[in-house]
Amino acid sequence: MVNNATTNIKRMREDIIKEYNEVIRENNVIFAPLRALVSFNNHISKKNSGINREDFREFINGLYQAEGTMGVYFPKEDSLRVRFNFSIGQNYSIEAVKVFSSLKKILGVGLIKLDFDLKDQAHVRYVISNTKDIFLILPYFSFLYGQKKGDIIRMERIYKLSLLLTTLSKKGVKPSIFFINEFINLVYSINPEGQQRKLSLKDKLDKFECGHLSYKEKLKIEENSNLPGKLFIIGLFLGDGSFGFVFDSPPSKVPNFYIKIVFNFAAQSYNNSNIELLELVAKAMSLKPQIYIRKSGMIGLEYTGDIVYSYIIPFLNEYTEWLFWRKKQFINIQKIVAIFKNKGHLEKNGLKEIINLLYDMPNKYRKPKEYWIDLLEKRFPF
Repeated sequence: MVNNATTNIKRMREDIIKEYNEVIRENNVIFAPLRALVSFNNHISKKNSGINREDFREFINGLYQAEGTMGVYFPKEDSLRVRFNFSIGQNYSIEAVKVFSSLKKILGVGLIKLDFDLKDQAHVRYVISNTKDIFLILPYFSFLYGQKKGDIIRMERIYKLSLLLTTLSKKGVKPSIFFINEFINLVYSINPEGQQRKLSLKDKLDKFECGHLSYKEKLKIEENSNLPGKLFIIGLFLGDGSFGFVFDSPPSKVPNFYIKIVFNFAAQSYNNSNIELLELVAKAMSLKPQIYIRKSGMIGLEYTGDIVYSYIIPFLNEYTEWLFWRKKQFINIQKIVAIFKNKGHLEKNGLKEIINLLYDMPNKYRKPKEYWIDLLEKRFPF
């Protein structure tokens, strides 16, 4: 007999696939604010909605900084032939499909793919696998920082070296071990934290008899010290940010509940270039860089209380139409903030509405909503 949970998961998966295919088949899958965008090489249309091509470019650069990857790898252990790939991913939503469809229309290349992980969670990705197409669109991603900015420069160098390798091979000329040493090291330097390779760098170098050589990168990669634009920050937030509420009922607060808003932003690997990026983001938002370090080794910006109400919410409110898959969550947050301003959190009806709104958003609360509703009824019986 088929397990009910398995049946439900299968049904959800089928529903998502059906919904995804319907969105892709639509003639106009672009969000209304993005309809002014025509193509990578064109002007914006006459029916300009007020959002231009550069706005979207800045936004996508921020999203890529959070969720994008570009890579290069050796398909065979005993060969120097390489393959390139480019991808931006996001948890599945109709909004994410539409954003990536908009990007595909602007750049004119690539595919939208729907994947399911081992837990049957759906993800949507914009991918480019054609090498020429990847290097055609790389200039579009010129607002990046840190490792991801450096990866573009390294990718361009690898591409040139790979073309030279092909030319030498056709002529029957064997490349020098110094050439091979640089080439292999560059390939392994791309996205070092995000890719697991079947063959270690040392083993690959040994296979081509250059493991004894030292290597020092000669490429000049200047850090991006420019303040990120506001739409870059929005894109970064959609990829690596989160709104949450600490919700509790400590004895010291009886009969009231303890509710604190928390804004986590731009979780990144712990390194100097990412610290500099977070500092630039904070500066661009006129905030102090309150950087936190998690046990996992990730860092980010974290703000609570009045700073969120006075600075971050007004900032996001200005760009509500760009929040896409976070828009519903942000609208709920605005409703909660309004309840607080009107002192509704001190009354039964206001607290009940807050609880309903909190559980209507993605959360990791250990206790079900019914627990808090029951407790609320006990605290406020009338």
